Amino acid sequence: MLVLSLESSTSSAKALLFDTKKGVIGSKNQTYSSDICSDGKTDTDAVFRLTMSLGKEIAAGKSIDAVAICGTWHSISVCDGSMNAVTPTFYWNFMDTSDQCKKMREDKQLSHKIYTRTGCMPHVTYPRHVLIHLKENGFDLTGKKIISQGAYNFYKITGVFAESISTVSGSGLLNINTLKYDDFILDYIGIDESQLGTLVNHTDIAYLNENGASLLGVASGIPVVPAHPDGALNQVSNGAGAHGKMTFSVGTSAAIRLSSDRPVFSDYGQLWCYYGPTGWLSGAAVSGACNLINWFINHFASDKWSFKDLEKFEDVGGDVPTFLPFLFRERCPGWHDDRLGGFVEVKPSHNIRDFYRALQAGIIFNILQCYEILCDEYGAPDEIFISGGIINSAQWTQMAADIFQRELSCLKIKDASSMGAIVLALLAVKAISDISDIPEECKAASMVYPRKEFADYYLEQYNRYKYWYEKTK
Repeated sequence: MLVLSLESSTSSAKALLFDTKKGVIGSKNQTYSSDICSDGKTDTDAVFRLTMSLGKEIAAGKSIDAVAICGTWHSISVCDGSMNAVTPTFYWNFMDTSDQCKKMREDKQLSHKIYTRTGCMPHVTYPRHVLIHLKENGFDLTGKKIISQGAYNFYKITGVFAESISTVSGSGLLNINTLKYDDFILDYIGIDESQLGTLVNHTDIAYLNENGASLLGVASGIPVVPAHPDGALNQVSNGAGAHGKMTFSVGTSAAIRLSSDRPVFSDYGQLWCYYGPTGWLSGAAVSGACNLINWFINHFASDKWSFKDLEKFEDVGGDVPTFLPFLFRERCPGWHDDRLGGFVEVKPSHNIRDFYRALQAGIIFNILQCYEILCDEYGAPDEIFISGGIINSAQWTQMAADIFQRELSCLKIKDASSMGAIVLALLAVKAISDISDIPEECKAASMVYPRKEFADYYLEQYNRYKYWYEKTK
């Protein structure tokens, strides 16, 4: 059986072709160019066409049995009545809604109501605030259709306007308790349910239309699974759907996620609560991760040090600065989308190695803050799966294990979200009987064990981090 996954992420398009007997037999990946992507916005139709062109490169002329769509948790675009995009797609890193969100958070009663209904605090991350922003700036939403990038892709190749419950759970428009559109939020924004896609699950397949078949170079009538978000699909491909298993993904941004049989809210809104393909997920996300590594190397090290050069510094110990990883603002736990970051406690003796190690540690400390809150709500997870760009750095992965003082199961699978979409497709067409039946290449490749001798060293650094976190709040 051949399954094609088509993914439009925040910064790139991907296509993956999977053979149930041979594994991955084709893949393409292309970063969006600056003419279609900037300032947290992309050209909706250009992204769709790029994604389809990558799919055609690896699938044209082949006998494809199913197609799966992967999008993101936080994207939104507006279309006219003919389903042509009339705005860009706005993503979690579109910052123009920051002042609006700050004002909403200052109204504690409103903020609490929104959080406990939707699982999403008032924050730039969530697409609902884009709709408010558009209306405040004179854009008329009357008669318009509101759609995620993933659902736009799905519509264009099937003719069906549908959003997965999982995708909408990360938009701030879904009531996370009832898993239906939230009437209070829709009234607050001034839109109605007829402007939104029908809520569906992964079993609600549609079929490839003539337009989609032409764009992909394959036969029409192939089953297509509705778009699901990358974060939820990462959880699927990691086999972490069972209670007690936590995923810890560190890519451009970073997130921790834990499966639950019910929606869970933290006392002060530090965690988000979304819905995966088959159940609730609680967790936290941080905006600064590998994007900060790239920032540091590009601005301060590239003329003398490459990533490989910096990775040669394997020693632990000694004095380093403290780094607050909020250059791309704060998501969890504080949701301060106006917060800034940087190095503190800098001394003349500090060198490039010290700054690099401090930056890596600061990112992990931000995630550890969120992890401690998650453990307070759920208890400590039985198993932690770590994946993403962090795996390319043995030093950084070991640092994470030392800081958390937990064993980490390393998942070296490439394109984990695309593989999660493959699993959903196999489940939808009944090629597998359970969502936990993940392919062999998705399973943990190695373990990283914490070194107890560095526990006190990193605890002291973490306490300094928390001190400066509070001082700069």
